[in-house]
Amino acid sequence: MGKVIIDDRWLRCDADGNPPDKRAKQALARAHDPLTAAVPDKWRASDYGKGSRWRCRWYVLLPDGRRKQQTKKFRRLQDAEAFAAATEDALRSGKYHDARQGNRPFGEVASAWMGTKIDLRDSTYRRYERELRIHILPRWGGVPVGRIDTESVQQWVNSLHDGSADTVESGVPLAARTIRNIVRVVFGGAMEYARGMGYIVSDPLERVVTPRIVRHDDDMVFLSIQEVEDLADAATELGRDVDGLLVRFLAYTGVRVGEATALTVGDVDFAGGRVRVSKTWSVDRDGKAKLDAPKNGRARWAAFPSFLLADLAVLCDGVDESVPLFRAARGGTLWVPNWRSRVWTPAVRAVGLEDSGASIHSLRHTYASIAIAAGADVKTLQAQLGHASATITLDTYAGLWPERLGEVASAVDGVRARVLSR
Repeated sequence: MGKVIIDDRWLRCDADGNPPDKRAKQALARAHDPLTAAVPDKWRASDYGKGSRWRCRWYVLLPDGRRKQQTKKFRRLQDAEAFAAATEDALRSGKYHDARQGNRPFGEVASAWMGTKIDLRDSTYRRYERELRIHILPRWGGVPVGRIDTESVQQWVNSLHDGSADTVESGVPLAARTIRNIVRVVFGGAMEYARGMGYIVSDPLERVVTPRIVRHDDDMVFLSIQEVEDLADAATELGRDVDGLLVRFLAYTGVRVGEATALTVGDVDFAGGRVRVSKTWSVDRDGKAKLDAPKNGRARWAAFPSFLLADLAVLCDGVDESVPLFRAARGGTLWVPNWRSRVWTPAVRAVGLEDSGASIHSLRHTYASIAIAAGADVKTLQAQLGHASATITLDTYAGLWPERLGEVASAVDGVRARVLSR
């Protein structure tokens, strides 16, 4: 595996196995035109005088374990010998890289990378597909991965930021968070796959700068309790009692809407005042609705306040445990897209919140703000919301605790005073 063989493509042994003699080699070395050199036919190979004279041959180990022969031709023997020495050293040290592997188009590599994403949620997979189709492949689809460099990637990032990128949605500047997902997660994931497969040696994204993500207070919409109640009343008037109850349930439990509509009657623990969140409605890779595990992959219990108890009991009274808790007028699943257009959006308009940016997900943020104001700690809030880690909870809602900095300072002051007074 670590040996490079140098072949003479012009000269060969004769029929008896005798190699060319010194006189023939010297004649060929002195000749300006190999075809006029005094080299007997018995030593002339079939490629005599054609192309480069010297050829290096060596074997590399492919990712699947197979061996593959590589070749490279040279006009001069000294160049072939220098290449052979360098290649043997790289093969033995494990630093060998075949630059020709970098000729694979990015689109081909991205397709292979997507084929490995069997662990992704279907909704995430579809988002990756969309970002490839709209933002990435128009620029990089036909470019060999070995020719993608830091400078060109940085120029592309800048164009995504100012809206000048050649994409399906050209002319639209992208937000910093969107650019990070496109560049670091999807494009970067495919390039990391290329490096892992040996197509490229280094990561061209390593020194690329993406726009800084700044979380503003107005990134999320928090509703007041009165606004929640107004929305719930409007939803009831526009639809049914269950529609208003769903608004209140989302705002006072923080459960995601896909999780709430996936609850069944059997998921409600009336004695404990909680529901078992073990599934959610999602969309598969073909765009069809399906039941899936919660976002973090783990089931959890979510508590609900006692004032919801009576209304939830009405939904469950005399109903089989397998029936959806929040169900459509004719029974069965309450589909979120339909509910959004039929109930939520009209209710938002009815109470004058159409310019607030309030979405169904705002009810989840509203719950977090209410819980934090009531003194909920980070770990408790994480468990209720179903975040994968407390870090996510802190990163999302840290801004809701600014007034407690003064409390901490006062506590430190008190402890210091007590210690010094002893």
